[in-house]
Amino acid sequence: MEEAKQPVFGGEAERIGTRLDLATDEFLKETKTCRALQIPPGQDQLTAMEYVSYLGINLQLEPELAWIAREMLAAPMPPQASLKISKAGVCYFHDLVNDYYTIEHPLTQRYLKVLERQRLDLLCLRTKPSVNGLLFSQPDMLFHKQFRNLQIPCQACGVMQSTLKCNQCLMSFCQSCADSLHKNALGPRKNHTFLTTACGSLCSTCTVKKPQVFCANCEDYFCFKCFEDMHRRGNRLQHKSMLVSVSDGDIIEPQKRCEECEDRPAAFACDYCLDNYCVQCFWKCHFNGHRRQHTASKVAVVPMCNQCQNVRATIFSEQTQELMCTECFTMLHAKGNRMLHLFMDSMDLLILLERLDPAFQEHMRRARPRILWALSQLQGWVKGIEARRNFKKRKDVVLMIQRRWRGVLTRRRLLGMLHMHKWRRRQVNNYFLPKTAAERRAVKQKTSAMLAAKDVTTRAANQSLMELRSTIIRTSSADPLEDPSMTKDSMDGLPGGPLSAATTFGATGGFPGGAQTMPAGVSPYTNYDQSSRFNGSMTGPIGTGVKQDLANKDIRKTGENTLRQITRLD
Repeated sequence: MEEAKQPVFGGEAERIGTRLDLATDEFLKETKTCRALQIPPGQDQLTAMEYVSYLGINLQLEPELAWIAREMLAAPMPPQASLKISKAGVCYFHDLVNDYYTIEHPLTQRYLKVLERQRLDLLCLRTKPSVNGLLFSQPDMLFHKQFRNLQIPCQACGVMQSTLKCNQCLMSFCQSCADSLHKNALGPRKNHTFLTTACGSLCSTCTVKKPQVFCANCEDYFCFKCFEDMHRRGNRLQHKSMLVSVSDGDIIEPQKRCEECEDRPAAFACDYCLDNYCVQCFWKCHFNGHRRQHTASKVAVVPMCNQCQNVRATIFSEQTQELMCTECFTMLHAKGNRMLHLFMDSMDLLILLERLDPAFQEHMRRARPRILWALSQLQGWVKGIEARRNFKKRKDVVLMIQRRWRGVLTRRRLLGMLHMHKWRRRQVNNYFLPKTAAERRAVKQKTSAMLAAKDVTTRAANQSLMELRSTIIRTSSADPLEDPSMTKDSMDGLPGGPLSAATTFGATGGFPGGAQTMPAGVSPYTNYDQSSRFNGSMTGPIGTGVKQDLANKDIRKTGENTLRQITRLD
């Protein structure tokens, strides 16, 4: 069959022999099955809503996780990647190290892992009502899209009234929080645009003073003077109103330092101790005893990044336990094991303080496996069994290839080291070897004399050992309590093996001719019959004339017999 014809996108590229057509075809096939980032019509840059759709966050079910999309929006490109935007607004990314293009964001896997972890923690938080009640469980992004002039406090500090709305973050800020988060930013936040909120930022009548009173019937905000002027007479006298609890006059000094470590900016003021603490030091000083019952008030509306000290800290690293901005976290965790580090949201310091409570962390540690067990019981793992099995097969193949390649590299390196060792040893040996023929001859004579003396000494020692062994075997019959056959077997079992009398002794019973030390024909040993010590008179037990045959008895186990049994008196 004929091969499928490849599409042609550029005749000039084909003429010069590049793979542009094939690469373009692969890229288009990839875009059909992958989720991509695209700037909507009428916008000049991405917003948080695009990243919400890219990560698959459902704002109706999990609005508490919208901060992950905002962080991914604010994250700069890693050092090894760059962002490209097509004419249609599709965002694709260039890998500068491997020189290839893809539509997958280089930080996708990190934020998907954070999203997975935060979804689990969100279920665990449901089991802790005291912390769950602090979460803002309304889809604020959808409110911002629907009610552009919504009157709410600053979503960063929660202390002052919001006067600006970021069109990309889809959050409302006061002026100081907007500056601390966007003014000195090095990532995409520096290009964000703002919209001044028309309702609530200024008095709706004079548009000069800050709002101080909210009229429920008019559904509008007024300063004290305008409210008094407009509600002095008529039906408006019956209007119900309330004071605005937040305004720019409630700002707290943001430059206070922690009185415990005297280094980090203060985040909380203890209502009982009357001291200022950062997030870490507050729990160090209020972990045990009655201090655990103390309450805290927010002090720092803009906790700064521990690394750059220029941008407001938006995340809290779980591994390094420090507050960081998105830019510093991305750059410090661009490679190595730090790419696996996870983080939490630190925009709301009260929730972060509760989550850093050691008792709450212990609760989370115990709740996570139970939640996972409940999920596995409810859902099961059927949905991804085949995909995980195929992934494991591919992973095993890749790991096998990697192991073989590393083995080849290791063997090459070891062989190189071995060759170097051999060359170096040969070089050292050549340095110490004698150079001239006379020196080599003198060393050879000295060595041969040493080896000859060693050989003589070794042979004399061996002959002495053989003589001693043969003597023990020959004199084994002199003692009636000793079994010659067992003695011979035990001597043969010693190192050296069995020895025959013909090879050990000469014709006269002495040493072989080369090692004799006694005159020939004279034996220094006598047998039992020629012994003058016993004179042949004691051939049996005392008191009996019957000669015993002890050849078949093992006299070494006499402890098992009595004396009367040995002498046959019983």
